[in-house]
This record gives sequence, structure tokens and C-alpha cells, in this order.
Amino acid sequence: MRSSRLWCMIAASLMAAACGKRTVADKTVVIAAGGDADILIPLLWAEGQARVYTELMFDKLADVGQGQNTVGDAGYVPRMATGWSWSADSLAITFTLDPRGRWHDGVPVRAADLRFAYQLFVDPASHSGPGRELAALTDSLTVGDSLTVTVWYKARSPEQFHSVVYNFAALPEHLLATVPRDSLGQSGFARLPIGNGPFRFVSWDKGVRLELAAFDDFARGRPKLDRVVFSVFGDPATAARAVFAGDADFIEMVGFDDLEEAARHPDIRLISVRGYDYGFLEFNLRTPDGRQPHPVLADRAVRRALTMAVDRTTLVRIVHDSLARPALGPFSRSQWTADTTLRQLAFDPAAAERELDALGWRRAPDGIRARNGRRLAFEVVTTPSRSRVRYAELIQQALARIGVAISINPVDVGAFRDAVSSHKFDAALFSWRSTPSPSGTRQTWGSSSFAPGSPFNAGGYRNPTFDSEVDSGLAALSVTQARAHFRAAYQAAVDDPPAIWLYDPLNTAAASERLVARTFQPDAWWQSISSWDVTGPRRPLRSAPATP
Repeated sequence: MRSSRLWCMIAASLMAAACGKRTVADKTVVIAAGGDADILIPLLWAEGQARVYTELMFDKLADVGQGQNTVGDAGYVPRMATGWSWSADSLAITFTLDPRGRWHDGVPVRAADLRFAYQLFVDPASHSGPGRELAALTDSLTVGDSLTVTVWYKARSPEQFHSVVYNFAALPEHLLATVPRDSLGQSGFARLPIGNGPFRFVSWDKGVRLELAAFDDFARGRPKLDRVVFSVFGDPATAARAVFAGDADFIEMVGFDDLEEAARHPDIRLISVRGYDYGFLEFNLRTPDGRQPHPVLADRAVRRALTMAVDRTTLVRIVHDSLARPALGPFSRSQWTADTTLRQLAFDPAAAERELDALGWRRAPDGIRARNGRRLAFEVVTTPSRSRVRYAELIQQALARIGVAISINPVDVGAFRDAVSSHKFDAALFSWRSTPSPSGTRQTWGSSSFAPGSPFNAGGYRNPTFDSEVDSGLAALSVTQARAHFRAAYQAAVDDPPAIWLYDPLNTAAASERLVARTFQPDAWWQSISSWDVTGPRRPLRSAPATP
């Protein structure tokens, strides 16, 4: 079987022994990226790649460990903070900062920088999405002395520690104090940042290349690599081919389309990486101009019928073979609130047809349903990825069988991003990368997240039960209570689907044999880059821009 053969090829690559370590003069690693950042200020960006860049340049107070626990503080690894203590009533946490912390311009990192960043992020004028989470959860941040800050909370919750250390970063007050908060994204700092993390900014040719260099005075020790270059190849498939050709050393995820090709290269290692991705076909519940309810997709009963017409299990098997599972809702199975017992909308085309008949959508002579002169038809926008286009084609075939016509519009990544962020689409086929915490569920699907220019909740989904249960889950005082509320929220999103939940992938990264990278944090593979090393010279770049 193809599945067994593919797994054997991948397993052989995973078990390949690394070459013996030797001295390397050029410790530069090129990472292939399918997309680029918008701005380089922590927590103010909209593009996911910006998170990768900024978390290498800006340090956190602490980070979730390999166990990925987000309840309490067990397993968290000290970063900018060397330690912390809780108040007796758990409504305050005091962090002690590492006195060795330095900004990349040499100025010491001090408590005032965290107070400044906190005030900036919670200010609505800064347009920080995570800042809204901070403002909802916390009351204030105060300074004890130059190396001590205390975060004061409005109420206790299981993830109160995680919510601060994961959604917060210091910013240099001495550089940003005079910049208006509503224009930070347009400031010079947004393109030429000064951080305090293991790597410092060198250069950025937007849409082409970003270069970072090791920060010699990093508090926890200089990274082993000298430079990290992110080469932007426009889409994941092109990025993967760059690694196979030797133009890059690493890509975080190889699409299923390219796994067999990767396994044929003896100088490429495939690495299984636990992830938090899930894919779906999102419905826009509004007209593309945003003024009216969508004439087809605003109807809950229609969305349910469309979901019942699609055999999601078969689609996953056709497109991903054994390297993915059907998605279960607006979450990844890796999250601690994941629930595999949710009541799903069963694959039942006959029931879907009966529902559409009852709604007045009758088949016309051409086989396509119509009501009051309007055809039951809409467009699906997607990227040119072969796997996503294949999903779109299979969904198109499935819906045609119940009298629904969809057209497929594969556009480049930039155009797709614009369509989603501007909400100018009928349906869009894409994926989200969630986090260890379920708090991102409110941002990605909550009513309050729908906003002009934002990719979050791009379809304008509004479900009071979903919103209420997510809010209750995030405020619950026990894990058991939190799980119960999130189960109710997820069930609401399955019953009243804002999307057809498609796949939950088993992620595989690809690395050149010269790269020594043995550990990857499931929620953020890039957090381990400071421990990466190389064992030999890299091949001359053939497609990626030359490193000066």
C-alpha cells in the first residue's frame, strides 16, 4: 500500500544518523519560509511569520516547556525572569528579572521596560489583539525595583500565569516612549527593531529575506549559530523544493504533496513535529461587501446540510493518506481542551438533500438548486497548494451531488491573505495554527474578533452560546470546569458550523544533514534555534539570495 511505503521511507529518514561533528567556519542556517511578516513588533503583528521573527528577537518572561502545560506554572522554563512568586490569594505574581538582560543596543533591560510594554499593549490605540486578552485578565503591572515587577489579576483562572508570560514581551522604553501608540506599526522601529532576545536584527528585504545574527551578550549565553536567514519563497511548496535543492537548510512543515520527494533525498532528514494546526473550509456569513447577511451561507441549516454532504474521513484519506486525521472542531487535538467525543454532523447526503428541500432550495433542470431565482452556488478561494486545491475539488464534487454548485478560485498567497483579511470571499479553504492554550479560540472564532482588515473570524461568525462558554472556560477555576465549558463551546461550533472542519495534520519538518537540531517545542519550533548547530559547510545557494 502507498501509505505503508511512504511511512517506511519517512521512518528510514527519521532514523538516519547525523554526520560526525566538526568545526564549521560559516555557521549560517537558511530557513525556507512560505510567507513573510507584516511588522516586527511583538504582539502587534497580524501575519504568523512575524511571531517567529519577533520571538527570536524579543525574550519572554517564561516559556511553556516540552510538556505544554498551560495550567498553573508547572513545567514553565525561566527566560527573562529568573523566578516568580504567587501571592497568598493567587491574585498577584511577582517576577524577578535576570540582571544580565540587555537590549541589542547595550542598554540594560529593566522593570520599567515591562511596565511600559504592558501599558502600551493594553491601550486600545495600539491595536494589539493579545493586549485585549491582557486587559481583560489583569488589573495592572507595578514595579517594585529595577528588577522586580508584579502582575495584578482581576480574578483567578487556571491559565492566568500562561496568559501573561505567553502574551507579553518587554519593549525598550528608551526607544519607543515618544512614538504615538496608534502609529507604532508605521514607525521605523517596526522595520528596524531593537530586541533583547538571542538574535538581533540585521536586515529585512520585505517579501524576500530577513537576516538575524547571534547576540553576543544574550543573558543565557550566545547562540551556537552565527546567523539565521529566513528566505521567503512565496508558498510552502516552493519553500520545500528549496530545501530539497540545497538552497535552504530547514522548513518547518513539508506538505503531503512533497513528502515522497523529500524521502528520496539522502541528505534530507524528515523530523516528526507535534503541532497545533487544523484545516477547514470557512464560510463567510456576510456578503463580500459586508453590508448584508450572505444570501446562502448565513443560513445555519444550509451550512449544516453542506457539512453533511462531505465525507471528511474519506477526504483526509485521499489527500493526506495516513498523515492527518479528520478535524473535530475549532481546535487541535494537541490542546488540553480537545474533545474527541463531540457529537459530529454525520456524513449523510440524503439527509442533506432533505434539509435543502425543506428550505425551499429545489433542483432546476440543470441539476443545481435554486430558490426565488437565486442559484445555490458560491465560490471557494484557496491558495494554489495541490493539497488544498484537491480538497476544494473533492468538496466541489460532493456538493454537486446534492445540487450545489461551487467554483474554485486558486490565487497566490498574497491575494488569498487580502481576500480573507478584507472578508471579500464566499468560502475560504485554509488552516489555523492554534496554541497550547485554548484562549486563542476566542480570537480566531469569537464574535468580538471580527474586524476590518483582520483575518480572525474572517467569516463573521456570531454564536452567543459559543462566546459565553469560551469566556466561562477561560475564567473557570478548575481544569474540570474549564474542559466542560470548552466542550460546550466546541459542540456549539459543530452544531452551528462556521466552517466544515476538515483535517488535523501530523506535521513533518525537513532539515539538511548538516543541521543539528534535536528538539522542537510543539507550539513554537523556532524556540530551539538558539541551540541549533551545524556540522559542515552549506552548499552554495542556487535560488535564495546570497548572504553578504
